[in-house]
Amino acid sequence: MIKQILLIFLAGILIDLLVARYTRAIADKKLWSATLLSGLITLSTFLLLTVIIQESSLNSLYNIFAYAGGNTIGTYIALRKT
Repeated sequence: MIKQILLIFLAGILIDLLVARYTRAIADKKLWSATLLSGLITLSTFLLLTVIIQESSLNSLYNIFAYAGGNTIGTYIALRKT
């Protein structure tokens, strides 16, 4: 269980970093980067949500908190870099 929570936390960080790059690609009007990142973000998010939803309700709650925490750290890292 701890391993899965850690993996979901890391996935949250990665997805948020992808979203930051996607936002930058749109701002810079980089058509192909934004297009590819959009598809990658959608695919990874839905795969992760499928994993979270398939768990029991208590584990799902932990997974949701882990994902939210990963998103929080991902945003921090992305904004720290700029």
